[in-house]
Amino acid sequence: MRLLLALLTALTVLRPATALPEERPPVYELELVSVFDPSETEFLFVIGNSGFRTVESLENFLATLPPGTTLRWSPGCVRVGGEPLLSSESEVEAFQAFCREHRIDFVLVPSG
Repeated sequence: MRLLLALLTALTVLRPATALPEERPPVYELELVSVFDPSETEFLFVIGNSGFRTVESLENFLATLPPGTTLRWSPGCVRVGGEPLLSSESEVEAFQAFCREHRIDFVLVPSG
């Protein structure tokens, strides 16, 4: 009886658990919108229903996302001037490095 109980216990403990399907990391679309005001133009980064006034506030949000998250950005080719990240190659490179550091798959779709 003890042998049977030990065997049943061993089979229960050693049996591989049924694998649950892994959740895929989220995919976000990033947009840059212009807010026109008579005195100046303001730019906002938008993801879903959330807006970010600065690259820093956008990065603060992105730092909370799980590794493997995809951030896709198709900024287009029309510019009014002064757009954050789009006006400086070094800013884009720093943002890409930030994404790599936080294991975010940043997909910048070329315009044209």
